[in-house]
Amino acid sequence: MNYHDLGDWKDFFFGEDLNSVESLHDLYFLDLTLALAAKGEGQVKPNPLVGAIVVKNGIIVGQGFHRYEGVKHAEVLALEEAGHLAIGATVYVNLEPCCHRGGGKRTPPCCDALMAAQVKRVVCCTTDPNPRVNGRGLAALREAGIAVTVGPRTSAARILNSEYIRSVITSNASPDLSLMQILF
Repeated sequence: MNYHDLGDWKDFFFGEDLNSVESLHDLYFLDLTLALAAKGEGQVKPNPLVGAIVVKNGIIVGQGFHRYEGVKHAEVLALEEAGHLAIGATVYVNLEPCCHRGGGKRTPPCCDALMAAQVKRVVCCTTDPNPRVNGRGLAALREAGIAVTVGPRTSAARILNSEYIRSVITSNASPDLSLMQILF
């Protein structure tokens, strides 16, 4: 049996549409962001592990990962490395870019940096369950005219950040709801 023999079940098993070249590129670059994000293991707690890659015409022009709590986020590091090449580029990131200020946060919102850099598209694995973000970052990017794709590699991103997700969800919900959100 091969991939095409799975029919409608392939989306259940793989969760992505692997029929387009763009989708295959997205998966490749998201895999790289997940590997970058993992480099922050043991350094960023209580923050999430985040990696970002800026791609222009199929070439990586910038990359970064969140290194230490309170220091520039992955998206900003990747945009700085890309410089002017970020204009019209696609940014791949494993977690929704942050969009909030205050409340002890020491860095500016990544959404602001993405908008200022004039990127064309943002592809992320999953939304950030933090109540101060949770879809607001993606909405802000869309409002600014940036195309947003969410969902490829969701499971891998959730596993990578399971400790962060668990801490955010359990601090804001009942235990039963927390368990359901972690599982699904």
